Amino acid sequence: MEAFIGRLERSTLLQAGVYLLLGVLILLYPRFFFDVMVYLIAGYLALMGLWMIFQGLRQRQNGMPPGFFMGIIYVILALVVFFFAETLASLLPILIGALFLFGGVIRLIQAFGYRTSMSSRWMWFLIGSLLWIGVGLLMLLNPFDSLLILFQLFGGILIAIGILELILYFTIRSVKGQAR
Repeated sequence: MEAFIGRLERSTLLQAGVYLLLGVLILLYPRFFFDVMVYLIAGYLALMGLWMIFQGLRQRQNGMPPGFFMGIIYVILALVVFFFAETLASLLPILIGALFLFGGVIRLIQAFGYRTSMSSRWMWFLIGSLLWIGVGLLMLLNPFDSLLILFQLFGGILIAIGILELILYFTIRSVKGQAR
C-alpha cells in the first residue's frame, strides 16, 4: 500500500507541475503555443514519412514495400497540417472537449476506487473528475469562435487543474504520513 501511495504521490506532483507550467505558458502566449504545436505535429509527420520512404527504398525488392507508401502518406499529412492548420484547428475544441470528458470519466472511476483507501479525502479526486467532465461538456456543447481564446481558456483550466493536483499531492502526503 505504501508503494502505491508513493507512486501516486510522485505522479500527482509531476502532473501538477506540468499542468501549471503549460497553463501559464498557454495563457500568456496562446499564438506561440498554437504555432509550436503545428510545427511539432507537421515536423513529426514529415520525419516519420521521410524515414519510412528511406526505409522503403532500402528494402525494395520486387516493387516498393507498404512502408514506402505509408511514408508518402505521412509526408502528405505533414503538408496538410502545416498549410491547413487554422482549418484543422477549428476542430480542436471538439477534440479537446472529448479528451477532457474521457479523462474526467476515467478520473471519476478512479475516485470511486480510492473511496476505500483514502477515507474522506477521496472527495478531492471526485471534485477533480467532475471539473474535468464539466470542462469537456462545456467545450463540446459550446465551441468557441476564436482558437486563441480557447487556448487561453485551456491554459487557465490547466492552471486550475494544476492547483487541484497540488491539493491532491498534499492530501496524499497526509494520508501517507497517517499510514506510518
